[in-house]
Amino acid sequence: MAAILKSSNFQLLTRNPVIRYHYRTAYYVLLPEIPHDTAETNPVLRTHELVDYKTVSAETCLNAVAKLSLEQESGIWKLENQLTEPGSNVTFESLMDPIEKLSAPLDAAWGVARTLYVTDSEKMPSETYKQIHKRARKSRSLKFQSKPIYEACKSIMNENKKLDQRQLRLLNKYILEGRLNGSELNESGMKNYIEMSRKLEYHKANFQQKVEKATNRFSHVITDPATVRDFPSELLRATALDSLAPSRGPWKITLQPHIYSSFMEHCPDPLLRWNVWQAHRARGSSSGDTSLTTSLDLEEIRYQRRDQVKLLGYPSFAAMSMETKMAGSVGNVTKMIELLLEKAFPAQEKELTELESFARERGFDGSLHMWDVPYWRRKQVASLCQHEEGDIREYFPLPRVLTGLLALIEDIFNIHFELIDQNKTGATAWHPDVSLYAVRHADGKLIGHFYFDPFSRIGRKLLSREAANWMISTRSRSDVVNHTPVASVVMNFTPNLHGIPSLLSFHQVQTLLAKMGHALQHLLTESPYSEVAGLTNLEWDAVQISAQFFQFWSSDWTTMSKISGHFESGQPLAKETLNQLNKAAVHMSGHDLCQQLYLSALDLELYSTREFWLDIVKRLWPRFQRFPLEKLDAQPCNFTDIVSQDMAAAYYSHTWSKMVAADIFSAFQEAGMEDRNALRIVGERFRNVVLANGGAVAPSETFRQFRGRDPSPDALLTHAKLN
Repeated sequence: MAAILKSSNFQLLTRNPVIRYHYRTAYYVLLPEIPHDTAETNPVLRTHELVDYKTVSAETCLNAVAKLSLEQESGIWKLENQLTEPGSNVTFESLMDPIEKLSAPLDAAWGVARTLYVTDSEKMPSETYKQIHKRARKSRSLKFQSKPIYEACKSIMNENKKLDQRQLRLLNKYILEGRLNGSELNESGMKNYIEMSRKLEYHKANFQQKVEKATNRFSHVITDPATVRDFPSELLRATALDSLAPSRGPWKITLQPHIYSSFMEHCPDPLLRWNVWQAHRARGSSSGDTSLTTSLDLEEIRYQRRDQVKLLGYPSFAAMSMETKMAGSVGNVTKMIELLLEKAFPAQEKELTELESFARERGFDGSLHMWDVPYWRRKQVASLCQHEEGDIREYFPLPRVLTGLLALIEDIFNIHFELIDQNKTGATAWHPDVSLYAVRHADGKLIGHFYFDPFSRIGRKLLSREAANWMISTRSRSDVVNHTPVASVVMNFTPNLHGIPSLLSFHQVQTLLAKMGHALQHLLTESPYSEVAGLTNLEWDAVQISAQFFQFWSSDWTTMSKISGHFESGQPLAKETLNQLNKAAVHMSGHDLCQQLYLSALDLELYSTREFWLDIVKRLWPRFQRFPLEKLDAQPCNFTDIVSQDMAAAYYSHTWSKMVAADIFSAFQEAGMEDRNALRIVGERFRNVVLANGGAVAPSETFRQFRGRDPSPDALLTHAKLN
């Protein structure tokens, strides 16, 4: 196994990209310990084949990524030497093809490791995957930190006027990444840049660790069965101290995302709701353990990001962030926020007044608080819907939903799904429950493959704030190395039980639609280079567009009649029932939108101004919130998405992508949702213009090609019943 250690013989100094990549410290490679694995002995190295996961282990993944990382790094250094030789004649192909041959296999091996990490924690322990992730990420960033490659890309752009749109997009990616990595800085500027990167990474790690410790420190054990009487089966299983007997208890409540949000919706005790809510919101504040206070880390991170991008010529981190966004400017995002807030805020006022009246009619005493909203909202939705969730589930047996969904996709996009017999191909998935499909053009030509892993496996699958539902880009398309795309759709549905198939809630159906939409963005790309294929290189505020677009299909009766069917009678869901579900889906949409807009505005202000974070909160709060700001509320001090993770000055992306997705869906509605031929025409155009181009063409351009104009918030407001 390769050893990556500090030494004094062979030094490589690397830099931290501002947006995505971690700072790489100096390290040395002990060449005698390069893995001896070959494609014959290690299946993860056979990146052009479908993997037989029975033969894959954490060690084979670790060795494969280590070997391919070293090969990529030595290959990049060799290419740099060639580029700096006097008289070297560089072309687009002579530059990009060698890089692709080095990068695509590494990304594919990394994808296998990532898939195992999400699906089988016993086979891929967290600590092992962290090593793999760190190693691959460091190696992957090298090509974007190379001054010779940066200069070569600029030269090709200036000298070759016959480049097509996708080639220009790929070159622009390298040029932008190079510039954001400091390729234009002088020696003094680079020295400052590197020092800022070190400090930034230190404080980001501090912030993340403190929030995680604060999250893990809190727990509350419930012994009274009356408190959990409304808990759904998933929550009971997640909290029961004995997961084999979830109805017996006791039940341990924690601040883990998949537990916290469901608990707040189903806990009938207002005092207990307050206790859990304040523990959640106060993480990182000075009101608890002072060793876990994150306020200084937050301010230091803002300071370092501000000064770092100032070196690169940007007035603020938020302004720099817009270089990699479809929105294009802070002004465009602010305009969207204001347009949506104009409709959402008065709707929120009405919604909360009605919710408080509803709660009081049912015995609630006093004024409604923030921690009461999720519980009483669920109750109000139930009264509006007039259908128990268990009854709704009976109409969504997983086999019927999946069969109908795949048929719908085949019909709209003119493609075909073929279920693969894994025993015959020798490409066995990581679990017997996992299905493998080939995705083909109408003429039978292979497009790619996707795995479908439907059922929960307690203690084995990775849990996340998205309830552990994932779309993993296991392998990206690359014509240069003959890679077809592979996606893995990983859900956490309740397994089949006593001959009854897994029955999905309406929300789970929507989530499955979203993950399949995400997978299709990855699979249907036609870019020949993996660096701009599918979701790769897609602007951050455009990554979720396809997923959210597919989610909108759950509101259409014609669609839902094809993917629903009672698990006993086969009868589809009644149209009136779907109307009630749609009404429930947009229940309190003004309130929801105000919360998203507040967090988006907060994020932009934190990275546009020098104000202390609490002053920003106090200034913004009344514009978006009806409730008073609680003294213990220190939400920015635990807002890891925008502080220690990758969503800094990008949180608005959730709302932006939903706005664009609603606009795209409205094109299908305009064609006629019951007109199969009209839908096929629009669907093929969406596939050819949006999905096929993926990250190879700017999403602002593909949207204009598809809709003939820039995005509008009107469709989103109409869908949310706010117009």
